Amino acid sequence: MHALFRLLAVGRLAASARTHARLAGLRAAFAAAVLALSLAGIAFLVAAGYQWLRWRLPAPEASAIVGGGFLVLALLVAVAGYLVVRRQRRRTEVPAVDPAAIGLATLAPLAGVVSRIPPGVLAAAVAGFVYGMRAREK
Repeated sequence: MHALFRLLAVGRLAASARTHARLAGLRAAFAAAVLALSLAGIAFLVAAGYQWLRWRLPAPEASAIVGGGFLVLALLVAVAGYLVVRRQRRRTEVPAVDPAAIGLATLAPLAGVVSRIPPGVLAAAVAGFVYGMRAREK
């Protein structure tokens, strides 16, 4: 009876994981669309800024200002990323569900089935598996 409850719990966890995976996929798709549109907008703004600088300054100075601005922006993003990663390392994550418990819950019914198989059949199956793995290595 307990094995049945464990199987139901694992089934619920699997359904929950599928739902979370589907939502993560949707978030990733929308994030990719937002990223692409944002990059296009930024590219047009940079081009307009360069043109504005080009009307007021010679080409080398305008290019140096735009390039230097991007280097400063890259430095700011690198420092922000370093700080975020350092903060995340300090946090200790506690798993929501113990992976060992999930493994035991899924293997418990299998152990009951395997215990009813004659030892000779089990030995032949293991020998076939090992033989197949050795053939694959060659």
